[in-house]
Amino acid sequence: MKLAAPIVAGALIGFATAAGTARAETKLTDFNGSWQGGGNDRNTPFESLQRTRCNATITADLHRMGTAIVCNGVAGLTKVIQLNIALDAGDTFTGDLSQKATWRGNAPSETVLKGSVAGQKTDKTANFRVSFPGLTPSVDVTLVLNSPGSFSMRATTIGGELMDVTFNNVSKP
Repeated sequence: MKLAAPIVAGALIGFATAAGTARAETKLTDFNGSWQGGGNDRNTPFESLQRTRCNATITADLHRMGTAIVCNGVAGLTKVIQLNIALDAGDTFTGDLSQKATWRGNAPSETVLKGSVAGQKTDKTANFRVSFPGLTPSVDVTLVLNSPGSFSMRATTIGGELMDVTFNNVSKP
């Protein structure tokens, strides 16, 4: 059974702040642009964590967000994620995610996952679950807004940490 570690956080941080702070409401469109991040990652909870560098491109309007994320780990893991989400009524959101994970090296291997996303946001956090069909376990993701130009994302499954990455905004459109 293959387990996955989607990096859906880069796109969904907009939900973590859509309710805004005490001073002003943050809109999904505030996350348009390019983001870079670094931290730790692995594809399954049975693998060793590795340092990773990630790039995300986010395109959003007031109700929908699309994100393309690429992460490259120092031990050879590359993840390519496509995420599309939409705000539902109130503080909830839904969407879909596809992820391709590839290991570089002598015997490259590849896994492709497609799943659904559902969650809820608060002032500075978003908690959501990515559900996959079949025997692949769900992944729980927590996003925390650190500042207007930075957010952290932590993904877990079966009680084990899969990813812990901090992203910083590098350009607005």
